[in-house]
Amino acid sequence: MNGMDRHLRELLDVAVGEPPHRIRSEAVRRRVVRRRVVEVAAGAVAVAALAALIPVGLGALGHARVPSGAYAPGRMVTSRHYGYTEALPPGWRLGRQATRQWNGHGGPGYDRPVVDLFAGPRGVRAWAYATPTRQNLAAYATAVIRGARAAHPCSPPQSDRAITIGGAPAQLLTMQCAPGSGFLVEIAVTVHNGTGFVFASQPAPGVTGTDQPAAAFRKFLAGIRLPP
Repeated sequence: MNGMDRHLRELLDVAVGEPPHRIRSEAVRRRVVRRRVVEVAAGAVAVAALAALIPVGLGALGHARVPSGAYAPGRMVTSRHYGYTEALPPGWRLGRQATRQWNGHGGPGYDRPVVDLFAGPRGVRAWAYATPTRQNLAAYATAVIRGARAAHPCSPPQSDRAITIGGAPAQLLTMQCAPGSGFLVEIAVTVHNGTGFVFASQPAPGVTGTDQPAAAFRKFLAGIRLPP
């Protein structure tokens, strides 16, 4: 028995007891049609309500909060010239990428076109450059210091600490530019798979304290991944 026949049977059952001459098949059929129209309309309303809920649910998924300590995709920066990747910590952003590759000579500052430049919290800057080398870490770090002092009026390093960058052994050097100024520049150096990498940092102009810029630079260094 199909749906139409079932509705006819129900209506006929309801009509039992009325005189037969008052029950006409056409009237019964009109009642069935009206009932089917109501059912179809109710189904359309339900479908429309579900369709309205789906975009809301998708929107909620798209705006889910990023777990603490994770990095959103837009925070990952890969250097076009030097191949390393930086997972930018909160408060850091990419200023610009190098427009050409460093030739390995001198000590380029943050305003040179051969460096990738980053801006951090409270005006701290960081920049990066690299070049192929056959030197080990100690010899390469010495060459970097020599180039930095020749290009800028910096004093010898006040500190030289062993650290790691992207899992590779590295040295973290701290120098004053100019000597005795209290304006500290930090330079992190590592050699990985025949390439010497330099990551340097300095505070905002006029800032002579070391704690906040140093802490920001440590977080920046922790986000570096070296190319395979």
